[in-house]
Amino acid sequence: MREIAGTVFGRNALVAGLICHFAAVSGAMISASGGDFFFKTIYPFSCLVFAAGTYAEIKSAGSAPFTGWRWYAAAVAAVLPVIGPLIVLGLIYYIRPGRSLSGLFPAVLKLRANLLLVFILLLLLFLLFAWVNIKHDPYFKRHAPKTISFFTVFVTGQKLYSKEVSCFQ
Repeated sequence: MREIAGTVFGRNALVAGLICHFAAVSGAMISASGGDFFFKTIYPFSCLVFAAGTYAEIKSAGSAPFTGWRWYAAAVAAVLPVIGPLIVLGLIYYIRPGRSLSGLFPAVLKLRANLLLVFILLLLLFLLFAWVNIKHDPYFKRHAPKTISFFTVFVTGQKLYSKEVSCFQ
C-alpha cells in the first residue's frame, strides 16, 4: 500500500489541514453565537495548510508546483467545504504513476502525523473555540461582570452575579 504523503512536512500539513477543516465545518454547524467567527478564523488556515502540504508533496515528487496544474487545482479544491480535502488528497495521490482508485482510501487511512503536533493543534482549537464562545455568547455578555480576576473572585469574595433568581418564587 502506497502512502499519500512522502515528506514529514507534507504529512503533518495534510493532517493539520484535515483536522482544521473538520473543526471549522463542525464548529460552523453548531448553533452557538460564535460559530461563524470560529469558522471564519479556522477555515482559511486549513486551506493554507492544505496548499502548503500539496506544494511540499508535488515538489518532493520531482515536479515544479507552480508550472503544473495540480497545485492550482488542489488550492482551489481545498476551499470546498466537504469534498475538498478528498479532492486534494486524491490529486496528491495520483502524482506518481501507477496508482489506482482502489488504493486511495487505504492510503488516506494510513496518513499519519506527529502526535505532539496533533495534540497541540487540538488543544489550540479547543481553546480558540471556548474563547470565541465566551466572547460572543449573549448569556455571558449579560450576566458576567466586566472583569474577572483572581483578586475579585477569591480574595474579596464578591458575588459574580448581581441578581439571583429562585425557581420557587
